[in-house]
Amino acid sequence: MKRLLLIALVLTCYCSVRGQTVGGVAFALSGDTVRISYSLDEQADICVRVAVAGGRYTEPLKGFTGDVGKSVAPGRQRLMQGISIPEIKGVDSSDLSFLVEVDDGALLVYAGSQCFRMLPVEGGRFTMGCTHKAGEKNTYSDELPLHQVTVNNFYLGRHEVTQGLWKEVMGENPSKWEGNDSLPVEQVSWNEAQIFIARLSQMTGYRFRLPTEAEWEYAARGGKRSRGSRYPGTDASVWSHCWFVLNSDGHTHPVGRLLPNELGFYDMGGNVMEWCADWMAPYTAQPQNCPQGPRKGENRILRGGCINSPSWGCSVFERSWYVPDYGYPYYGFRLALDTPERDEE
Repeated sequence: MKRLLLIALVLTCYCSVRGQTVGGVAFALSGDTVRISYSLDEQADICVRVAVAGGRYTEPLKGFTGDVGKSVAPGRQRLMQGISIPEIKGVDSSDLSFLVEVDDGALLVYAGSQCFRMLPVEGGRFTMGCTHKAGEKNTYSDELPLHQVTVNNFYLGRHEVTQGLWKEVMGENPSKWEGNDSLPVEQVSWNEAQIFIARLSQMTGYRFRLPTEAEWEYAARGGKRSRGSRYPGTDASVWSHCWFVLNSDGHTHPVGRLLPNELGFYDMGGNVMEWCADWMAPYTAQPQNCPQGPRKGENRILRGGCINSPSWGCSVFERSWYVPDYGYPYYGFRLALDTPERDEE
């Protein structure tokens, strides 16, 4: 009779765009069969990854049956089974760590000791610009006229670039507020962000960039899942989604501590303003397809508001801008990616 090994794993729970949570993960390995149990509080798509000997988690594993894949029902004893999984064949059970999570299509990117997630955004058409009613307070001419914009599929960082990732790539930390690697990096200029992106791309093989202003607003609005909210993920409860002047206590906060928007993006309103790729230019009423902004200018676009912003400054359509060679403690950024394909080494 083969010996049955049972190992309980303590894992960080991941929340999808709808708030589902996975917990209580454990696995049992018997011969070439692995059985995994976990709990799930809401229906969700589920995937499983494995890390060997403390290494990096793989892409989602194939070959599992049971409570895995699309639309898994909630419950305290969800079970899945895999037989002859290549990634764990011949590996001692004590060297295995399984990660069960809501499958949001995220691309896991490793840069040295740092790991971060890029979420897919399905392209589409949306109305860009200020959606306040005519004559409403805090309506500004640079956010008008409303115009139709189409964007293609792309990937966007689930969180703002952290100080931990910046230090891993650049070897130093320019931020004013330090003490936690999960804080967003700030006090970086647009030009410095470009240097970081070039080094990170060389390190990982992915062709990172800044999002265009149109991509940023489309993602902040929730893309094809948008509920038409004024702030990222909410129309009224800015306190639960954005770090701004009334709840930030005058400093930045670790990424992902508040609620995400419809697509699962955190801190798109508040914490730090985020550099976009575009030069600043007035809007026009003409429909646009994947706009890139003007070819030249004096100021680069910043989006999203910051810890020093009033609530209306965290709206999905609020625009800011500044010269590209200088950064304030309120300026950070998040990464964009056209494709999950890597350059060949």
